[in-house]
Amino acid sequence: MTTNSESSTKVEFANTSKAQEAGHTIAITKNGIPYSHCHNNKICDNELGELGRIGNPSIPLPIRIVHANNTNTKNTDDNNDVRIAHAYTGGFPSSGHSAVLDTYGNLWLSGCDRWQQLGMGSSNGGSSGYTWKGGRLWQDQFQKNEHVVDLLRRLDPMLGNTNGRDGKSLLVAQSSSSSSVELGAVDSSRRWIRDVALGGDHTVLLSSNKKDVIVFGKGGEKQLGLSSKPWVSSPAKSKVLSSASGNISAVCAFRNCSMTLDADGHVISKAGKCSLELKGMKKALDLCRKRAKETGLNS
Repeated sequence: MTTNSESSTKVEFANTSKAQEAGHTIAITKNGIPYSHCHNNKICDNELGELGRIGNPSIPLPIRIVHANNTNTKNTDDNNDVRIAHAYTGGFPSSGHSAVLDTYGNLWLSGCDRWQQLGMGSSNGGSSGYTWKGGRLWQDQFQKNEHVVDLLRRLDPMLGNTNGRDGKSLLVAQSSSSSSVELGAVDSSRRWIRDVALGGDHTVLLSSNKKDVIVFGKGGEKQLGLSSKPWVSSPAKSKVLSSASGNISAVCAFRNCSMTLDADGHVISKAGKCSLELKGMKKALDLCRKRAKETGLNS
């Protein structure tokens, strides 16, 4: 669950995710506290919960993310028992969604869920998706998504072993990034999920094994890279985007397009409407490459 304070003090941010079309931003302080606001009030009003908090959408305010069993409601750094290492934003104008990875590798999502782009259903749901809680097509507080990690671990039982190939290499990559949140040895944020990208109405995740790509949300434009073309899909492994050789460094998503990148920033595979002739596509790809480099994924 999440709550927030109605006041904001001047803070310094370690890294920032700014939605290209949905108009909202999530920034993280060096000690792992996320803030959010609408940087474009013409297309962002937090009506669908993309900020993951209540309060004035026009100014940066902290997002309160706590485990369900924490009953302390005071909004202080010491009480914020979930520290955030990475933030991701996406969506279309007036229908944005957001994701964050905490320092233990858990995935949290908030915002528009009309196409089930928050992936809150089991992978067993397939193209039938899931039933929204209370019939509401959005989440205005960050919700922990355990279905994705469960699927990733079933695909690769060795995933998350910090003493093995994944944990060690990713922690080194993170510490070498100039924009990393300064959380030191406690940061295991990429133990299961290496990267996340949010498209217009879908979500793409890369396993820390650099092989498996998980997708969910709208699939009618083939942006999920599945063998079929489902209208919506619960979390599933993308056959088109995944790689048996383990050479994927990052994932990108924009509108109805999904892509994977190698360590040099070259496109390995793509799904959906990804022509660079489409308005905004080249900029989106450039921004994805820049993000991968700044966050130490190009290794």
